Amino acid sequence: MLVAALLLAPACKGDSPAETPPAGSQTPGETDGGAPGDSPDEPPKVAIPDEGPLPKLRTGPREPQTSTAVVAEMLAHAEDGAHYYAVAFPNTIPAFDRGQASRLHIDKPAVALGALVESGGATQALIRVPASAGPPAEIAGTLYVVGTSGDHAWTAVPFTAEGAAKDPSNAELPRRWGEAFAEERRGNRVRWWLDRSSHPWNEFAAGRVWSAVTGASKGGGAALTTPTRPRRTELSELMHTTTAATSMQEALQHDRGLRLRAKPGPATVPLAELEGPALEEHPWAEMTAALPNPTGASPEPLAQVAPADFWYVRFDDIRVFLQVLDEADTWITPVAHVMEERGEVRGLAKRYQAQLGLRRTGLAKKLGHTVVERIAVVGSDPYLREGSDVTFVFALANQTVFDTELARHMSAYESEVPGITESSIVHGAHTITVHRDPTGVVRQHRAQLDKIAIVSNSEGAIRAVLDTVDGKRPRLSDEPDLGYMLARDPGEHEGFAFLSDGFIAKVVGAEQKVLASRRQRALADLLTPGYSALLYGWLEGKAPADTETLIASGLLDRDELTHTGGETIAFTPGSGARSSWGSPAALTPMIDLPPPTMVTEAEKTAYAAFIRGYQDYWRSFIDPVAVRLDLEGEPGAEEAVVDVRVLPLISGTDYGDIEEIVGTERIEVPAIDDGLQMVWAVGKESSVRRDLDRAASSLTGNKDIGLGWLGDWVMVGSLDRRAVVDLLVEVDEDIQLLRPDSDKEGDDRDLEIARKVGKLPVYAAAHVRNPTSLIVVLTAIRGMVNEVAPGMVQWGEDSRYRDFAIVRVGIDPKAPGEFGGFAEAIALYYVQAGEAIVFALDPKVLEALVDRIVDGGGPRPGVEGGPQFVVDARLAKERASWTAAAWALQGQANRSQGSSRAAAEILLRGDPSLSTREQLVERGLAYFGSYPVSASGGSDFEMTAAGVSDPIHGSEVVPSFPELPVAGSPIDALMQRLVGVQASVAFDREPAKLDPPARSLHTHFRVQLGNR
Repeated sequence: MLVAALLLAPACKGDSPAETPPAGSQTPGETDGGAPGDSPDEPPKVAIPDEGPLPKLRTGPREPQTSTAVVAEMLAHAEDGAHYYAVAFPNTIPAFDRGQASRLHIDKPAVALGALVESGGATQALIRVPASAGPPAEIAGTLYVVGTSGDHAWTAVPFTAEGAAKDPSNAELPRRWGEAFAEERRGNRVRWWLDRSSHPWNEFAAGRVWSAVTGASKGGGAALTTPTRPRRTELSELMHTTTAATSMQEALQHDRGLRLRAKPGPATVPLAELEGPALEEHPWAEMTAALPNPTGASPEPLAQVAPADFWYVRFDDIRVFLQVLDEADTWITPVAHVMEERGEVRGLAKRYQAQLGLRRTGLAKKLGHTVVERIAVVGSDPYLREGSDVTFVFALANQTVFDTELARHMSAYESEVPGITESSIVHGAHTITVHRDPTGVVRQHRAQLDKIAIVSNSEGAIRAVLDTVDGKRPRLSDEPDLGYMLARDPGEHEGFAFLSDGFIAKVVGAEQKVLASRRQRALADLLTPGYSALLYGWLEGKAPADTETLIASGLLDRDELTHTGGETIAFTPGSGARSSWGSPAALTPMIDLPPPTMVTEAEKTAYAAFIRGYQDYWRSFIDPVAVRLDLEGEPGAEEAVVDVRVLPLISGTDYGDIEEIVGTERIEVPAIDDGLQMVWAVGKESSVRRDLDRAASSLTGNKDIGLGWLGDWVMVGSLDRRAVVDLLVEVDEDIQLLRPDSDKEGDDRDLEIARKVGKLPVYAAAHVRNPTSLIVVLTAIRGMVNEVAPGMVQWGEDSRYRDFAIVRVGIDPKAPGEFGGFAEAIALYYVQAGEAIVFALDPKVLEALVDRIVDGGGPRPGVEGGPQFVVDARLAKERASWTAAAWALQGQANRSQGSSRAAAEILLRGDPSLSTREQLVERGLAYFGSYPVSASGGSDFEMTAAGVSDPIHGSEVVPSFPELPVAGSPIDALMQRLVGVQASVAFDREPAKLDPPARSLHTHFRVQLGNR
C-alpha cells in the first residue's frame, strides 16, 4: 500500500489538491527553460551528463584459503572387484552438508574416485580404487569446502590417511560408496548461489553404478529414488516439438542406467487411425479478394521449386545470405550458447556445411552475386538441432563458375574426410549425383535443372524437390496462404521466409510426431555406449581399449548395441555410436527414415494426448508465418530490418491477452537517443481497463479510484545514467562486482540499497484524457493513504521546471520508527506536463522526460496500420547502460558455467588422455552430440586439483575474474555489434469481413549494427 501511495499520491502544494497545476495548462513551446525541438519528428538530442568513472570490477584470480593439513582416520576397507576405503575427517572439519558446496580431490592414488557423506555428525570420504592399481600405501588429497561468508570463498584442507583400517572387511562399503557416488552424480547437492543443471550422463552413471552395487542388475535391490527432475519419458512429452530435450534425455538415461529398456510393444494400429488436430482452413480466396490489391503480390519464383509442406527461406543476393550467416556465427548463435541453461555447442553450421559439401569462402562473398542470382533454402521439419534435411536451391547466372566452385569445395572435404565416394541415383528424368563418406559427415546430393542447381544433405528431400519441379507434388508457389501473405504486404525484400499451413500441419501430424518420438528413444540408445565408455574411464582411470573390454567390465550389455527395434548399433570407443538412426552428433533426417504405417497402442494414446494439448492452445486455424528481411545503410552503420506477420491471431492465447490491453488504438512514437523506452497503446474499451477499474474500486472501497482519466498510451523506461550500474554493483553477485559497502548488514544495507534505488533513472508516464478525473482519483488515493498510514507520507511541490510544478512524494522524516531514515534515500517525483503525467525517482530524469514530451518527442495517437506496442533501446559504447547490459549478460552466462564445467569434467575424467581443445570437442560431439563452452565461448578446459578450469574464468574453486566484456567473447561481439533496437507490435484486422473477424500479429524490428 505504501508503494501505491508513493506512485499515486496527489500532486499538490501543501495539503490542498486544488493547488495541483491543471493538465494542459501550458502549450508546448511556452517554456521557462530548455528549447523546443525543430519539429515534432526530430526531438532534440539528449545531453547525457558526465557522471564520472563507473564502478570497477574485481579482476584476477581468487585463490582459496589453505587450512592446516589434517590426518584422516582409516575406518574401513573392502575388496569387491576394486578396493574401497572409508576415512573420517577430524571434528575440526565441519560436518558434511549437501546444502553446502564441497569438493574432494585425491592425489594418491591418482586413479581413486571419492564421494563425501555424513555419518554420526562427522564428514567421511568413501573412496574407490580400481583393482588394476592395487591397494594404495597411502591416501592423500585435498578437501575443498565453502565458508559461510557472503563471497563464497573456498578453503582447501590437505589431508592424508594411512595405516590399517579398523574394519578391514566391511561388506557394506562397496554399496555405501555406490550409493554416495550415485547421489552425487544426480545433482542432489544443492548449490544455492549457483544455478547448475544436470547432464543426462549423470543420470546414466548414477543408475548404472547403483544397479551394480545393489544387485539390481541381477534382479535384486530396491528402486532408485525419484529423479531430481520430473519424469518426462511419457510418449506424449516426446512428441512435443519444442519440449526440453535435455530433461527428456535425463529421464531416458535414468532408465538406461538402470538397464530399463521399455519394449515398444506390437505395432498393431494403422497410422491412418490417428486423428490430427481438428483445425479449420482459412477462406483464402475470400480474404484475398478483400485486399486493396488482390493481384499485387510480389513474385517468389523459387517457391515453384519448394514443396508446399516445407519451410522456405529465400535471399535475392547470396552476399546478404552469407552476411546473415556470418552475423549468426559471430554473435547471435554464440551468445545463445553461453546464455543457455547448459553451455554446450552442437556445431550446426559446420555440420550442415560438411553434409552439403559447401563452404563459405571469400570468393563466394566477393563474386557470389555474379554467379548466383537468387538462393533459397528449404526443409521438411524443424528439428535442426538433432538432425534435419536442408536443401539449397540456386538460381544460377554462371553455371560454369558455380560448378568449378562446388568442385573446389568437395576437393577440400576429400582431403579432410576419408572415404568420400561419388555415385548417382536416377529419379524420374533426373540424375542425382551423390558424394558421401561411410560415416555420413559428407552426404551431398546434387541435381541440375537448366539454370537451377539443387544441393541437399538428404536423398528424401532432393527427391521431394524434384517431384515438386515435375508437378508430382504440390508447389509452395501455388498455395493460397503464400499468395495471400505476399499480396497482404507487397514489396520486394532482400530476404523472405515462410512457414505455410501445410508445413505446420505436417509438423503436428501423426507421421512426424511418431517418428520424432521414436527418434528420441533411438538417440537414448545411441548415447548409451559412449556414456558407458566414459563411466569406465571414471571408474578405471583410463578409457576402454575396445568394445569387448567395455562389455567385459559389465558397464555395457551386448544387447545395448542393438536398438529396441532391432537395428544394429556400431560402436568403437573414441568414436560416436552409429546406426540407421544416425549418431549423437547428427541424427538421420526424418524424411530419410521409413515412414511409419503402423503404431503401437501406447503411441496412439500418446498422440491423442498431444493433440488435446495442442488444440487447447491453438483453438482455431493453423497459422502461416511470413518473415521479411532487409539490410540498410553502409558498413559500420547498418540496420537490419525484420518484419514478421503471423496469421491469424489465435483466440485463447497470450496474443489475445495482449490485444485485450491495446484494443484497436494505434500510437506513433518518435525514436529516442537515450536509454530504453516501452510504450503501449491503451484501448478505450479494453476489458483489462474495465477489470482494473472494478478491482481498484473493490479493493479500496472507493468508487472514485479507477482509470477513467487514462488516455491513449502508457510508457515506462530508463535513461542512460550510472545509477543503473551502481545498483547492479549492490545487488548482483554473479558478475564479479566489488561492493564498496559490502560490510553493511541488516538495516544499514537496506538503507544503502534504498539510496541506490532512489537514484535509478527509471520513469513512467501516461496520457491524461480527463484531467478532472485524474484529480478526483489522486484526491481519493490521498485520503486513503492518510487513513491507512497517517503521518507517514509527505508530499508537496519540490521545484518548478519550464513552469510545471514538480511534486515530491516520500516518507516523512518525522515518521515513527525506522521509516524516517528512508526519507532522504528514496522518493517519487511527478509532474503533469501538457497532456501527460510523468513519474520518476530522480527529478533530473523527470526534467529530461518533460523536455522530450513537451518538445514533441513523446508518444501521440497513431494511424490505422501503425504500431500498438513499441520498444526502443539505444546503447552508447562504454556508457552506463552499455556497461550494465554487458555485465548483466556476462552474469547470466556465468550461471551456465557450472553445467559447462560438469560436462567438461565428464569428458576429461572419462578419458584422461584428452589433452587438447580439439580432442575435447571431437569426443564431446561423438559421445554427447555437443561439446561444452565456457562463459566466454571457449572450450580450453583442463582438469586440475581444484576441478575443471579454463584459462579465462578459472575453476569453481579458484575462479578468475577478467575485464568485462571479455575481448573476443560472444558477449563482446554482441556489445560491439548491437547499437540499438526498435521493435513494434500491432494486432491488425484483416480486410475480409469474417465472423469472427480475422486478425494477424504484426511485429517489426529495426536493429542498428555497429562496427564488426
